[in-house]
Amino acid sequence: MKKFNLTINGVSLACIEAGEGPLVLLMHGTFAGKQLMMPQLLHLSRHFRCVAFDWPGHGESGAIAGGWTVEDLVPLLPAMIEALGEDRAFLCGVSQGSAVSMRAALAYPDKVRGLVNMCAGPGGPPPPAAKVVADFAALLADEPDETARRTAVEDFVRRMFHDPQFPTRAPDRFKEEVDLILSHKRGYVKYLPNVPLTYKLLSDEELAAIRCPTLIVWAEFENRPTLGAQLASVIPDSELVIVKNAGHHVNVDQPEATSLALEGFLRKHAKV
Repeated sequence: MKKFNLTINGVSLACIEAGEGPLVLLMHGTFAGKQLMMPQLLHLSRHFRCVAFDWPGHGESGAIAGGWTVEDLVPLLPAMIEALGEDRAFLCGVSQGSAVSMRAALAYPDKVRGLVNMCAGPGGPPPPAAKVVADFAALLADEPDETARRTAVEDFVRRMFHDPQFPTRAPDRFKEEVDLILSHKRGYVKYLPNVPLTYKLLSDEELAAIRCPTLIVWAEFENRPTLGAQLASVIPDSELVIVKNAGHHVNVDQPEATSLALEGFLRKHAKV
């Protein structure tokens, strides 16, 4: 396993790589980080060249001056694939990671070998959820009391990302996620909601234009419970897996079940 930084379109992206074989990019969601993709990276690297990275403004990566939107992130993926010396890759993302990947699959179809969508819808959050996300980012950036920040992060992670029993069922993973969010640079976190708030709703016609094999991994406790099946009914060559006892961060709630679902899909379409 190796850690390195890639400068893509002027922004430094912190990466972790392991394994050999077809390239798989593992992408986290808003407020998360590459560290939360480690169970999948370790599992899949037995058969694949896996690279997990921090999106701009997260973790150890740099940022785009003045803020960024989803339109700034989509071109990073084909550029990253080329910088890694590959022609194509499987794109596997959670939430924001999948939202960006779906748009990359439409904009750069020749670069995308397959797509794994973990709990990402075709559009942005509804206004009440958008306000919660924006208010949380402002608190992360501006709250001087670290105890108050930790309490707010624990509440946000518990309510927004996980099944009801996760904090007591997996206290170490819960703490790891909270600590990760608290580690983001204060000067960057205020920009993080700009990405989900700038998703243009993908129409059924646009979703139907996704031509690569697609796995939709949906969580039992996702707050939009039927959306995964709706996506699977529209995207050609797609299949749906429902993961029990999991919330929006399905790969953190149920790392083994998620990794096995990804492995089966990727090995089938990579023929490894």
